[in-house]
Amino acid sequence: MFTFAQRAACGLALAVLPHPVPAQDVAECLVQASDIARVGAASRGVVARVLVDRADRVARDDILVELEASEEDTQVDLARLRVGSDIAVRLARARAETAELDAERLSALVGRKLVPLAEQEAAALEARAARLEEEEAMFQLQVAEVQLAAALAARERKRVRAPFDGVVTDRTVSVGELYNEQGPIVTVARIDPLHVETYLPAARRAELSRGQTVPVTLETGDTLTATVQVIDPVLDAATGTFGVQLDLPNPEGTILAGQSCFLDLARDD
Repeated sequence: MFTFAQRAACGLALAVLPHPVPAQDVAECLVQASDIARVGAASRGVVARVLVDRADRVARDDILVELEASEEDTQVDLARLRVGSDIAVRLARARAETAELDAERLSALVGRKLVPLAEQEAAALEARAARLEEEEAMFQLQVAEVQLAAALAARERKRVRAPFDGVVTDRTVSVGELYNEQGPIVTVARIDPLHVETYLPAARRAELSRGQTVPVTLETGDTLTATVQVIDPVLDAATGTFGVQLDLPNPEGTILAGQSCFLDLARDD
């Protein structure tokens, strides 16, 4: 379950307690980050900006790293120009309105037998075609909006963002390096809440329930309260134990993940 060093650390913590708890009521545990994300970019490219380093606190959606994106920026600008211009629509509408007026004028002349019917019919057909050209221009404007969304998405793929609030634990690239979509760029750990992981004998399963609070003593000597969140429904056949996960609030980020601890199962808070 734990390495020798982790077990030794827990044993040392037990030894220095002013009022030791009976061994059968103590369970070794380990404090871990509640989530770890090894984040990469969705496309390849040269690293242009690195905005974070190890130990930096980040918030969800913060930009961590940006790849060079001059081509994507140009495509975004072009798409915005297309979306922002309705010249083609206005021109097609003006042509359609003119064609319709001509068709109406010729219709009146046909009634007075001043022009042949075929000429009026040709004008009416031209007016309908002009309206179709207007619809085509409006359709192309909608296409431009979709192209803008695609260009923005391509630009976004050059950015690496934080998936959640946390702390940077590793950064593997520097400005000027070529990233080829293999491996993470930045590793982010969620440290609020922390997870406390332990394994208990099957006989103790009935003593625990989700939402129960249990005192946790850390390597630092601090005793805090953690809340049971997960109780494994399946035993480990090799050891006859089941896993338990507790949440340990860490809003200030002062509790170090990775340290060993022990749970006082003799009481709950």
